[in-house]
Formats: sequence, C-alpha cells, structure tokens
Amino acid sequence: MNLKEAELLWGAGALQTPVIKKYTGGDEGWVVTLNGKHKLNATLETARGEVRVFKRLDVAVDLLFGLGVGKVEVVR
Repeated sequence: MNLKEAELLWGAGALQTPVIKKYTGGDEGWVVTLNGKHKLNATLETARGEVRVFKRLDVAVDLLFGLGVGKVEVVR
C-alpha cells in the first residue's frame, strides 16, 4: 500500500495500530505494516510498488505521526 492509500484508510478508521518491524533483507532498516479492515497489501510501499525500507526508526515514526496515528508498535 502506498502512502496515499494509508492516509485515506487511516482517516476512514479502517486501520489498526501500525507495526514497525526490523527489516533484514538486502538493506537493513525498518518497514511499516498497516493491518486493518482492508484487503490491500499491509506493507507500506514506494510509488514503484517495492517495500519501503526506512534507514532510521525515527523517520518511520514521524511519517506515521504525520498521518495522524497516535500509537505505534515497534517489533525487533
């Protein structure tokens, strides 16, 4: 799911608490998972449809807080 989809779903109340997980694929970093009442891919993606990997945890948290999210879960 891209950022615009996430913003719309969060505003509609269709998303639960976002989970930020440690990513150990090609690049190390953090990925955001947005679960809820939708049938879209739950992982936040880039405009090209690739998994969006955040190098720093604080950037991922700031992005979610910018969407209006009040609570974030971080999992290692």
